[in-house]
Amino acid sequence: MFKSIKENLKKALLIYKKDLNIDEDSIQLELLFDEKGDLTTNICMQYAKLLSMSPKKIAEIILKNFTHPLVEKSELAGPGFINFFLSEKGFDDLISFQEDRPIKSKFLNIEFVSANPTGPLHLAHGRGAVVGDVLSNLYEFNGYKVNREYYVNNTGNQINEFLSSLLFSISEKYNLSLPFKQFYKGDYIKEIADSCYQEFKVLFKADLSDDQKIQIVDFAIKNLVARSLSVLKSTNINFNSIIYETEIMQKDHFSKALSILKENNLVYEGKLQQPKDYDQTKKDNNILIFRSSQFGDDEDRALTKNDGTPTYFANDIAYHLDKVHRGFDILINIWGADHLGYLTRLKSALTSVHKEIDFKVVFCQIVNLKRDNVIQKLSKREGTIFELDILINEIGVDNFRYFMCYRKNDTHMDLDIDLIKKENKENPIYYIQYASARSHSVLSKKNEIIKKSIVWSPELKILYKKIFQWNEVIQQASNRNEVHLIAHYLESLASSFHSYWSASKDRPELRFLDNDKNITSKTEFLLNRFQHTLNEGLGILGIKPKTEM
Repeated sequence: MFKSIKENLKKALLIYKKDLNIDEDSIQLELLFDEKGDLTTNICMQYAKLLSMSPKKIAEIILKNFTHPLVEKSELAGPGFINFFLSEKGFDDLISFQEDRPIKSKFLNIEFVSANPTGPLHLAHGRGAVVGDVLSNLYEFNGYKVNREYYVNNTGNQINEFLSSLLFSISEKYNLSLPFKQFYKGDYIKEIADSCYQEFKVLFKADLSDDQKIQIVDFAIKNLVARSLSVLKSTNINFNSIIYETEIMQKDHFSKALSILKENNLVYEGKLQQPKDYDQTKKDNNILIFRSSQFGDDEDRALTKNDGTPTYFANDIAYHLDKVHRGFDILINIWGADHLGYLTRLKSALTSVHKEIDFKVVFCQIVNLKRDNVIQKLSKREGTIFELDILINEIGVDNFRYFMCYRKNDTHMDLDIDLIKKENKENPIYYIQYASARSHSVLSKKNEIIKKSIVWSPELKILYKKIFQWNEVIQQASNRNEVHLIAHYLESLASSFHSYWSASKDRPELRFLDNDKNITSKTEFLLNRFQHTLNEGLGILGIKPKTEM
């Protein structure tokens, strides 16, 4: 319908000026959700300058020449808008429309969570986990093949500190006098340390060799990764591939990338100023440095450490090139907002090596835990983290998945536990599920399907338009990689349903079922379309719709 209305608007203007160059796709046509109309266009303002005419005058020309079989009435509004009022057949057309979503040939890799393997998943990881999984669902809904990937950074100083913390805990508990410091605290360190001791008890009878330390820390890392994956699986988040940084280092991607960067004069030998990784690093000899400042970064970045081994940045370049070698056409990463400055250097290095790479990053801001109207203070190093599985057990999977993508991903979020636990319209997902249950209740009680005219109340028209709006929301969410648009839409759709339900309490002619529990064919179709739309939206969010409450 939108396409044909735009075509007729174009025809109406061409009657006035035949040589006018009008691009139908540029004509803006939007839904209205008030008494001023059902659709609106600003075409008059778009072409005012080209026609050297006031928008109102252009509106008069269009209104004189415009007709459409699904539009009952058209009128001028405001400074030059044209509002359209749909006929009954127009509303029927709205919810009969089905968007075609063909299978796409491109293969996506969406990497998310990828938590440092030095502790259990906590509150902050939850947001990236849900956003990544929902975004994967959204791309699959649009016909793409998606690989969900979890990357484990199991090298570097953080691993050394993690190992030191484990051995410190073992030493304390078993009086071994081992020369290690404590960097990470918390009960989870004690639990994993004890598991390591029980697994490798025999090794502690003598001084630990480097290989034995690697055995211990690898065991601890795999233990934590398995725990993390189990927690995520409990929320219906599953991964197709788990990639370890050590696996990437065994491949030859970085040396090949380094050759290309050198050919393009993007690498030089030298020294950096004060190191940004950790105090113990000494920069007293030359290292390889990437000219990332040429691409807008605030300084050049090290590719090798003092001992000649690759930096985290270098391994990350290799990891993303490995994704390309594995056949992925589009790479999407879900990162915490603390990595915002990292994007420039990584993307510039990747595009310098592989110019056709399609690489995007979706950033997730921090999540604060709010209870009794007070923000909780949490720290992994201090052992005061709020573990993700505890949160999930407290609020439930549906609440967890919905609220983690309720706010725009790059804005801060206060997760209000008290609000989430409410079972009323203050809790959006409860309100959505209540709408689903109500619609199922109506259809389960129906007797006969009858042919009878329905009353086109303002509330009913809004519900029709809300259902039609779903395709627009899907398109916007996909184009922007913003999954909160789906959560907000479902809340708005449910609200429209409940508004119509409330209006029918005082107006019996609006009720879905008559006194004999009969239902009109139009109403049954409407409820089926409502459920279908709600189910698609909840399905993308990874939430199962309720049929009763």
